[in-house]
Amino acid sequence: MIYTEKLLLVDDDRELLKVYKQIFEINGFNIEAVADPTEALKIVNNSKVAVVISDIIMPKMDGMLLLEKIKEASPVTEVIMLTAEGSVGGAVEAVHKGAFTYLVKPAIIDDLLRNVKKAFEVYGVKEENTVFKQQMIEGYAPLIGNNMKIREIREKISTVAPTDIFVIITGESGTGKEIAANLIHNQSKRNQKPFIKVNCAALTESLLESELFGHEKGAFTGAEKARHGRFELANHGTLLLDEIGELSMNTQGKLLRVLQEKEFERVGGSSTIKTDFRLITSTNKDLIAAVEKGGFRQDLFYRINVFQLDMPPLRERKDDIPLLLEYFYEKSLIEMKKAKHPAPGEVMEALQDYDWPGNVRELKNIIERMVVLSEDGKIRIEDIPEQVRTKKLWEISNAYQGSDTTLADARGGFEREFILRALDKTGWNITKAANELGIARKNLYRKMKEYKIQS
Repeated sequence: MIYTEKLLLVDDDRELLKVYKQIFEINGFNIEAVADPTEALKIVNNSKVAVVISDIIMPKMDGMLLLEKIKEASPVTEVIMLTAEGSVGGAVEAVHKGAFTYLVKPAIIDDLLRNVKKAFEVYGVKEENTVFKQQMIEGYAPLIGNNMKIREIREKISTVAPTDIFVIITGESGTGKEIAANLIHNQSKRNQKPFIKVNCAALTESLLESELFGHEKGAFTGAEKARHGRFELANHGTLLLDEIGELSMNTQGKLLRVLQEKEFERVGGSSTIKTDFRLITSTNKDLIAAVEKGGFRQDLFYRINVFQLDMPPLRERKDDIPLLLEYFYEKSLIEMKKAKHPAPGEVMEALQDYDWPGNVRELKNIIERMVVLSEDGKIRIEDIPEQVRTKKLWEISNAYQGSDTTLADARGGFEREFILRALDKTGWNITKAANELGIARKNLYRKMKEYKIQS
């Protein structure tokens, strides 16, 4: 058996370290051995360590103090103490303080290996429970809204989640596709098993194949040890392939085989590995159009498109903005320890007037920014980014026009808004915006400087 998680051995006896390191490597452990407890603590702080084997009596820092510091840094890490014949009392005290067990030096190798394997099993259970708790917190992030489209999405999730059929979630970026996927997993019969996520757009083709299928030791340069792929990790659980439309045609073919046969080989390997997973995919692309253009396999599309959820953009459910504002506002106030105040009416109106190309994610980010800039939680329209509030500020200025407002002021306000709309329309491409406005680029730069317009 290959143990991918790290085993750390700490002892000031360098000869013992060398012997034990060789023994554990022969038995398939990913081991690191150090003579300095301070160095050991750095390793625990900077990487995931499953099990530590530590001597009790060491210079600089004894094993008891090291045990306490390891448990503070990583409560799930198991620690096995090694003790001399005359210091068993200290080892028993170490067990009371959270050590997995203790062994008298020189330890019988079979006993040491057996206890380390048990410690790895206990670590695995603890680590899995930690992941599950985090997934439950993330998975039940509410799909907020009373809009008819959101209510329909919630009903469809309740219907499809208990089944094992494949689900594809479509929609623009920021509409909540991952939240919907979390809800499906957490309402399914697999909710006590792993929920594994892969962003297909974030990795190159070669890296993505290694990520999905895993690889054997030596499969390519840098593959110093075997690694489980996401299909393997998702066994008995759920696998989310985010942005599946970004897969290369080659990877699409390999994926199709896994979906049909529920088996695969690791990169560089020949052994067939079977897996049982529930697949959820998501995309912001029109896959039907991609199929017609030859960019996405038709057979794969039919395989994954069993049950479809279409997440509506925020501009189509603006009636939910007050609820979303309330939710993200309160959440940000708690995180930043600020007091709550009623949101001004012009803030609400400005948010509802905007079309939100970044959808709910953009709204969330803007509300967090407003709370950061606020004085003790009092959000103001001035703290909304300019591209969101321009229209509302213009309406407010019209409403409060008085005899002291000059024609030059009014003309300047209109001109500034006109330039901003041209810039927004062209994605802030100066050349295109200048052409849209019918002026030279240098004149547009001058106007932007005059009206303090910045990208």
